[in-house]
Amino acid sequence: MMLDRETRRDRTLPTFISLVVFAFVLMTFDVRATESDLAARVRSGALTLIAPLQRVSAFVIDPIADLLDSLAGLATLRAENAALRSEVARLQAELAGVEDDQARLQVLEQLYNLQLEDAATARTPANVIGRPDLTESSFVIDKGTDQGVAVGHPVVDQNGYVVGRVTEVSGGFATVVPISQDREGVTVLVGGQNGILSSQLGSDLLLLEVFDASEPLQAGDLVVTSSVSIDFPAGLAVGEIVEDAGLEGTALSAQVSLFADIDTLRVVLVITWPPEPGIGDAVNTTTTSTTLPETTTSTTGGG
Repeated sequence: MMLDRETRRDRTLPTFISLVVFAFVLMTFDVRATESDLAARVRSGALTLIAPLQRVSAFVIDPIADLLDSLAGLATLRAENAALRSEVARLQAELAGVEDDQARLQVLEQLYNLQLEDAATARTPANVIGRPDLTESSFVIDKGTDQGVAVGHPVVDQNGYVVGRVTEVSGGFATVVPISQDREGVTVLVGGQNGILSSQLGSDLLLLEVFDASEPLQAGDLVVTSSVSIDFPAGLAVGEIVEDAGLEGTALSAQVSLFADIDTLRVVLVITWPPEPGIGDAVNTTTTSTTLPETTTSTTGGG
């Protein structure tokens, strides 16, 4: 019995020692593993904690940030769009100015080449610069007594069509009343017959009256100023007969449409009439751009 107990004790001690050594080895490996994987475990834990926050950020915060970026981009686009619109408006205004200048130059060239039956007349080109009353067709030109313009002088457009007469004049400006608004009649010639052409209240058409008519008139017949007129040179085109007009005894009346387009005039030609002695075919091309002064009014008779 004693031998058996001693034998078991002898076996127990080596076993215990072996177990202690094995446990120490295991502890050594565990410590090494702990030291090497500590950072990885910390990162893993941090990611485990941060992952839900990242998902919340991706779901909520990122769309808000994208929206803010979009709003900032939209404001930039709006500013760029406004700048582009402003530039387009500026360029369009410049283009309109160039086109207006070209149109005026073309009219001036036509006026320069305009041939009148009476060459011994002074002619003064003038710019149309405004209208004193928007309800009427009268208009203001930038030439006046300083350039030889006087009350009663005839005015024609670039085609030589009769426009009207000067009714008011000052140093550098004058007012022109179209014959469609003039109270005075104009002596005209149509179909070899002289007649009086008068304005009609509330109408753009003029009334032609021939008191010693010999034949009817046809639509389209040309109406020109007569050689017996004291207010206009002879042969200036005025308009045309609107519709056929028959004789009523020795008289007839007809409606006349003007050739000149009063509303679109840019430049006109003022004719010195009757011609002053010693004045040839001179054209005064001086222009003015000062503020419109007060004008003086005079009256003239028709003819």
